[in-house]
Amino acid sequence: MAQPTTLTFSAIAVKLESLTKAGTFEAPCGLTERAAQFTKETNSAVIPDCDKEDAAPFVDRVAVSKSVAVSGKGVMARQSIARWRAAFESDVPVKARVEVSGTGAEGGGAWDGLFHLTTFEVGAVRGERCTVSVALQSTGTVAFTAAS
Repeated sequence: MAQPTTLTFSAIAVKLESLTKAGTFEAPCGLTERAAQFTKETNSAVIPDCDKEDAAPFVDRVAVSKSVAVSGKGVMARQSIARWRAAFESDVPVKARVEVSGTGAEGGGAWDGLFHLTTFEVGAVRGERCTVSVALQSTGTVAFTAAS
């Protein structure tokens, strides 16, 4: 049996566009968990077989919309507070990127798009480090570009 080639934690990065350098993306520090969820909404209809009306028909589905949700949790790094706060306070979406390390042939590349920071939660437990939890929702196209 051949073992799969797996990725380490640092192979997936969530980055926001820099506030000072347009077109430059930076990963806010402190996230110890991060994920990107790709969803497709569909509508469905039951399509009968006209020659076999008593047979159970199959369901036909049509794609209606696509969306990307990005989430992360971790420790609240002081150097990231301003960037998260600015993204939340903005009434317009921010540019974000989800990167997968590796060459294009290995599946590496990045999804880029506009996102609203919909959740920005900071918390603390006595005797522990402050925490952060974030969620971003896409607006418009989120395009994938394979790594070179």
